[in-house]
Amino acid sequence: MPIRMQCVYRRGIVVDPMPSTRDLNPFRFSGPLAPENMIDRDPESEELLALADGGHSFRLVGPRRYGKTTLLRRVLEAAEQEQVATVLVDLQDVLSIGEIVVRIERGYDRLKGPIRRNVDNLLRSWNIGLALGGGGFTATLQRNPSVDAESVLLRLLEMPAALFEKDGTVSLIAFDEIQDVLAVPGADGKIRSVIQHHGEAATYAFAGSAPGVMQQLFADPKRPLLEQAVPKNLAPLPLDEVGEYVAARFEKSGREVGSAMTPMLEFTRGHPQRSMMLAHYLWQRTPRGSSADEGTWVGALDQAAADSAPVMRAIWRSLTANERRVARALAVTSTPLYSEETAVAVGIKRASIGRALESLLNNADVIHEDKRPRITDPIFELWLQARGLTPESGDDGFDEQ
Repeated sequence: MPIRMQCVYRRGIVVDPMPSTRDLNPFRFSGPLAPENMIDRDPESEELLALADGGHSFRLVGPRRYGKTTLLRRVLEAAEQEQVATVLVDLQDVLSIGEIVVRIERGYDRLKGPIRRNVDNLLRSWNIGLALGGGGFTATLQRNPSVDAESVLLRLLEMPAALFEKDGTVSLIAFDEIQDVLAVPGADGKIRSVIQHHGEAATYAFAGSAPGVMQQLFADPKRPLLEQAVPKNLAPLPLDEVGEYVAARFEKSGREVGSAMTPMLEFTRGHPQRSMMLAHYLWQRTPRGSSADEGTWVGALDQAAADSAPVMRAIWRSLTANERRVARALAVTSTPLYSEETAVAVGIKRASIGRALESLLNNADVIHEDKRPRITDPIFELWLQARGLTPESGDDGFDEQ
């Protein structure tokens, strides 16, 4: 709803400190979206909800910025309407058992109503340094760094069973960026040792952005979480759904996306976050009452590329030398990837191309599109194309070929 403020009179001039209507950009692309602002994903959310309703744990795999967290929130929000205890645990960059405990504790801290009160009462009765609100386990670690975090983790993982035993409350626990627990030796085994016994008390969702690591976690016979969840892969968005979403929000704010729609859809290729990002810049350059065109699109793309340049360089720096060479080949060359011409053009041995490509696929920097590998992020692909085949000074920094 528009926000209206009283006008201020100054020297006979009417001064409105804020316009009567706020012309806010409807395309948010930083951080997870509210579930109601998602583009499509109806089939995916219905399928995941059906799995959860049936008591089947699942693992959701998709590249970074593909909307996994938003989709998880949508599924959790729907489950919450059925009086399910829903907990979202962000495990990104965890480095210790204590950190995992804190992240799970924070997940429970978001609960509301009677379920939250039950969780709080159980934590207090356990008397192991956990609490909702306040310092919680972080404060416990500060007071006593030698506390047995492993024992606390195992007890905290029993919460769904305790809730179910207390009053029959069923839980849906989502572990986001689950692959990062591999940085904590033995963590996945400890998690499995508890959750495998929960049966009808809880269903688990696992989400990750690195397909290779997720495969290692859930499909490697040597790993504790082997076959613990139904695999689901998150695909790019349908272009028609993206188009309808963008057109509707342009129209609602008194604008038309016009002839800029086609090049935007062709460029973003259904990438969720990049679709929102480019729509944001396009909307920003389209005055109210006007229609965007190809020139508006070019300006929006240039601005997006310029604003993203530092992130693109960081991505580039995170790749090995041969991964950079293969990424450059995918973005710039028109010859077959495994050909001698491509190898010579980017300075790599043909025998090394397959290993580098597999690594890029495992980290979702590259995906298969129309049965061929392609850079996942269209902005990164554009950044590579702008640089061409001639690397800048210091770009590679490695001698491996």
